[in-house]
Amino acid sequence: MKVHRFQALVIGGLCLGAAVLAGETYNQHQQLAELQAAARGAPADPAPALRRDVDALGNTLATLQLQVAALGDAQGQHASAQTTLSQQLDEMAASLKAVQAAPSGPSSADFSALEQRLGRTEIALETLSARASVPAADTTRPLAPMGQKAKAKAPAPPLTLLGIETRGVVRFVTALPTGAHSLSTVHLLQPGDSLNGWQLRTIHEDEAVFHAPGHGDRTLPLP
Repeated sequence: MKVHRFQALVIGGLCLGAAVLAGETYNQHQQLAELQAAARGAPADPAPALRRDVDALGNTLATLQLQVAALGDAQGQHASAQTTLSQQLDEMAASLKAVQAAPSGPSSADFSALEQRLGRTEIALETLSARASVPAADTTRPLAPMGQKAKAKAPAPPLTLLGIETRGVVRFVTALPTGAHSLSTVHLLQPGDSLNGWQLRTIHEDEAVFHAPGHGDRTLPLP
């Protein structure tokens, strides 16, 4: 609005200046015509002062004509600049509409849910740290009978599940690599993502299915 008001003031000033110059030119024409008429009715040898006035008026008239032409050129340049400015304003308005129509970022509810998830993750990390501080009890494994075929035991999961994250309509499984205890090492996994060689297959309400290389699919509970 301020730009349009400024343009209107500039155009109004130029128009007013053109009107003043046109009026002044008209007055000079009238004076010149009166002096020329007086000169024609004067004796054959007019006074030197009259001749000087006629010459001065002629010079003034030529100067005013040049100023009127320059003012016309300035008005043309201003009209061109106003057209360019109007195009730029239209482009800015279109860009603003596009920005307003773009989807907004995460809402406060999303941040609150993420904060709750982080709180539960910190509790899970503290639990893992407490478990890691307790020495594991020695266990004895009975010898397999002779002739019995030993079965390959699936390895322990190389990760610990902390919960499920939901961002919009996308669900993630939060997982921590085995032996890690820092929030900076928490991973968000989608079906198809891998962590320490285990690939996430499916996310259910209370469990997640991973593919363990060489051992097929493994189902891990979610806290």
